[in-house]
Amino acid sequence: MDSGVEFVAVDNPHANKLTIHILAAVAQHEREIISARTSAALKAAKARGKRASIGSTRNSNSTRRRMDARPGH
Repeated sequence: MDSGVEFVAVDNPHANKLTIHILAAVAQHEREIISARTSAALKAAKARGKRASIGSTRNSNSTRRRMDARPGH
């Protein structure tokens, strides 16, 4: 904010520096909560003996087969 360039949010053009700061703080807090919840869920799954992973593993085997089938691999 020290660059001297005025920031204008397209979806909230009347927002001032305080409003933007509050929204950024709320977004940071939300990110921390999501991270903690994800970590707790992965730990709980591991404790139950489940293979826990983040993201889609649906295509992992087919992707691996395609990569192995490429020349030079």
